[in-house]
Amino acid sequence: MSLGKILVPLDGSDHDEASLITAIRAARPFNAHVAVLFAHPDPAEAMPIVGVPLSGEAMSAVIDGNMRIFRTKAKRIHDMMARAGVAEGAHLADAPCHGDVVTISYREAVGYPPQVISSRAALADLVVCTPAEASSQAFETSIDLILQARRPVLLASSPPAAFRKVAIGWNESMAAAHAISAAMPFLEKADIVELICMEQAIGQSFDTGPVMAYLKAHGLLPSEVHLGNWDAPPHNMLAKLALEHNADLLVIGAFGHSRVRETLFGGVTNETLCRPPLPVLFAH
Repeated sequence: MSLGKILVPLDGSDHDEASLITAIRAARPFNAHVAVLFAHPDPAEAMPIVGVPLSGEAMSAVIDGNMRIFRTKAKRIHDMMARAGVAEGAHLADAPCHGDVVTISYREAVGYPPQVISSRAALADLVVCTPAEASSQAFETSIDLILQARRPVLLASSPPAAFRKVAIGWNESMAAAHAISAAMPFLEKADIVELICMEQAIGQSFDTGPVMAYLKAHGLLPSEVHLGNWDAPPHNMLAKLALEHNADLLVIGAFGHSRVRETLFGGVTNETLCRPPLPVLFAH
């Protein structure tokens, strides 16, 4: 299996570099294309909320100010793409293409960013996003991509040199099975694959026979790690354990419980979306 196109939404912030480098390094084993997307509101619609009506002159000044902000962010993204291309050996391109090197293209789109990004993600194999704690918009974008667009999301943390060791968080859920399927291109390229089983407080230990058989059908021979019974969700424990085991990537199913339950009581997805200690691939 392979990857052809990776979408990476950037917003001109300090988090962009980690996202772009992670995307390039994820694309490298497949010589995939990295499509950079800068989505921002219409300058005329991004108006501040004030208690009094704005005059035409004031509105014009606000619109001009928004345009300058977006132009500055776009330039920052272009400059970073040029630097990253040289440092990572990726070639800039006008449009998505496939060759013998990683290529990068740039597109700018106007609209509400989470909606624009989800729409553009429909024809991408993978979306690389910043950690959700970066902003409320980053959190909403990740949620929309996972639950609405149903795209696999790679959450960028500190970019690894390569994705040589992949850890899989396994709990027998449909979401976890979908995550394994979505991550198969990385699993097939990895040197080491580790299945981390998060045992439940009630019930018998997992029967890993079916998931091991599926992985072996793809030529993989993963090791197994079983964590003891938990009386409460382990939150970020899974990601921390993967980091301690020197994994370059963690694969987990997102929102194995309902979105409402995870929001009210917490859960592995919410915790890891906000503060991932390593790159994490989510799928629902």
